[in-house]
Amino acid sequence: MVDGARIGARLQELWQIARGPGGGADRPAYSSAEAEAIALVARWAREADLAPGLDEHGNLWALPAGWEGPLVTSGSHLDTVPDGGRYDGALGTVLGLELAHELRRGTATGARPGLLVCAAEEAPRFGAGTIGSRLLAGTLAPAALSELRDADGTTAAQALSQYRSALTELPAVAPPIARLRAHAEIHIAQRRALREIGVVTRVASPQRMEIELVGDAGHSGEVTMEDRRDALAAAGEVVLAVERAARAEPRETVATVGTLALAPGALSVIPAHVRLGLDARGIDSTSLARLDAAIRAAVAEIAARRGIEAQIRRLRTGEPVTLDGRLAGAALDAARRRGIATCETWSGAGHDAQHLAALTPTLLLFVPLHGGESHTPLEDAAEREIADAALLAVDVLDTV
Repeated sequence: MVDGARIGARLQELWQIARGPGGGADRPAYSSAEAEAIALVARWAREADLAPGLDEHGNLWALPAGWEGPLVTSGSHLDTVPDGGRYDGALGTVLGLELAHELRRGTATGARPGLLVCAAEEAPRFGAGTIGSRLLAGTLAPAALSELRDADGTTAAQALSQYRSALTELPAVAPPIARLRAHAEIHIAQRRALREIGVVTRVASPQRMEIELVGDAGHSGEVTMEDRRDALAAAGEVVLAVERAARAEPRETVATVGTLALAPGALSVIPAHVRLGLDARGIDSTSLARLDAAIRAAVAEIAARRGIEAQIRRLRTGEPVTLDGRLAGAALDAARRRGIATCETWSGAGHDAQHLAALTPTLLLFVPLHGGESHTPLEDAAEREIADAALLAVDVLDTV
């Protein structure tokens, strides 16, 4: 049986590493705080007779010493959003060690368990998430790290170098991709409506765009309303058009205008230049294509009617990911045998699992969220449901 007391104590120890102003966890991607958390988990891995090491992307691997045969891995991440929750990433990492303990004698088919903790999963610092797993999967080029900068101008490449320098006690390891039979990630759910353990079958991929609107500046008291080319007024219409377009799609398809920058930015000057940042997500490619077309048509119509110039630039694209059906089915079967309440579900949030799925069959389980929203200090989970999710993951990995 998984050790609930050990899980709770380790989550608490990670929680104390770096705290934000609101009392939450504050371990940015490729930061010294993330490195400190990695070092702590590496110590726990050694206590579990695993040999920890760091790959070139900053991901932590803890593998059975001297074993060259097939592997199953589990784990999540240790970085957080600013003032984030106790469970996001940390839960799956701590449970990864529990799964390694439960399977320490090997799976029924002869694989040995290891831990994989992916680095730099959260997006806030560099405006890009799941960096470690995307580098590992080859869907993000290492050269791109020099183009990603934080608010202080530090590139992700520089931050990775500093992060690795803080972890020099960990040997360099080559990712054992060819030996992987499966990977499991357990994560806190990020939808409050999920009230039982979720077996994830589809993961959304973000479609990100920048919408630029250009009109004319002018004195707010002298330019009549009919003579204005107000870029911000046009932007207001665009925001509402994006919302309408998304509401016309299935509930799994969503769109958010999350950033807005305007110029000149003076109270008495008509805004002439606006940039909007748009994040659209869904698990159905056809729905996403319809949404994209509807947004583009709406922007064009608003711009023409208002005499505004408009340009849309695609910043990131990707297809929704279907996770391994055999592993998902095995989890649902195990839940029925054990009498554990589960449901098949989907994820609108990105996870390392969706990228690791390109390398090995991958299972993603959600533990129901309690105590408020995810990504906040109020994030909480029930001990019984944590243990149940771990048991299901053990059952599944034991068969591969």
